[in-house]
Amino acid sequence: MKIILFEDSAQYESSLLVALNNELAQNGQALLFKAVQSGDAIYEERLENDLVQITYQGAQLIVADRDLSKLSLYGGLSEPTVRRVADKLGIPECGYARGEREVEFLHNDKWRESRIAVTLDGNDQQFAKQVVSIGEGFKFILEALPTAMKLPGKKSVGKILSTILGKPEYGEKIALYASGDQNRLTSVFAVGKDDDQGARRLSCLLGYWLWDSVLRYPGVFVNEVAASSYLDIKAEVFGDSQIQQLFQSARYQGPFAGAKAALWWRGMLDDIVAGSAAPNGREFAVAKLNREIHRSECCEDPQKSAGYYCMLSGKPVSLDNSKPGVTWFPRGADLARISSRKYEEDVPWL
Repeated sequence: MKIILFEDSAQYESSLLVALNNELAQNGQALLFKAVQSGDAIYEERLENDLVQITYQGAQLIVADRDLSKLSLYGGLSEPTVRRVADKLGIPECGYARGEREVEFLHNDKWRESRIAVTLDGNDQQFAKQVVSIGEGFKFILEALPTAMKLPGKKSVGKILSTILGKPEYGEKIALYASGDQNRLTSVFAVGKDDDQGARRLSCLLGYWLWDSVLRYPGVFVNEVAASSYLDIKAEVFGDSQIQQLFQSARYQGPFAGAKAALWWRGMLDDIVAGSAAPNGREFAVAKLNREIHRSECCEDPQKSAGYYCMLSGKPVSLDNSKPGVTWFPRGADLARISSRKYEEDVPWL
């Protein structure tokens, strides 16, 4: 795997390259981007010409600093420009920032479509693990795409992605994440799929969609808080190693798993509980471990079990004390809610 690093600070470029190449080990190489030549063309044209040079051909990920204003021969360059060129060439891209700008950068990208932001926070090794995992995720999607595209019958983005993930039975559920997402759908269907660059661009679109929609909004997948809420187990208790082991087989191990916090397949959690006589996950765990396990608690009323997940607070919430599908929630994210209190606080922005 080949990763291209865009960094304009000599102070950081060396340590980041070392961390990335250590993480890649014998499985690839990270290269520092260097301008091939100067010229009068606009930056996007020059950058495209530079990135198709032999040195960078076959790159499977670009990782770029938010501020590249001091990059040699590209003074004033910024990460969004790099992303536009990467999109055109079908190369996945993720960005990062450092210092005080990092918090703002991560927060802003959290709410932007088809954006991947990684954290630096002075930890080069953790940064490298995230970046390499993202690169491996896109590589997996690209390599699995031809087989998914050859499936008989009518194809949908949900069917294609579910096949890539090895769970074709979830195709209809995943397809709901694309319902109403006209911008992304238009991009997917506009991409030529029969040539190499078209396949690369399609794999990028599928990867971004998986990262910032399907994996993010609880429905097909659930994060730790959403999983505990859904299973009716108190969030603080769900981290217990014995409880975790009961649901280990439902852990998501697919693309980007190493770059995100723990996720579970919701359907597989259902299958685990359904295989017993227990009515829910908590009762299943009680029967298996033969000890008391506290139920989930709604963040607004602890007397009520939760069952759902507040997207703004990241806390478990009950059906009665929350609001349903805000327009920007994917239809498939049926466990995603906004607590009533947060909704009242933020309704002007929602």
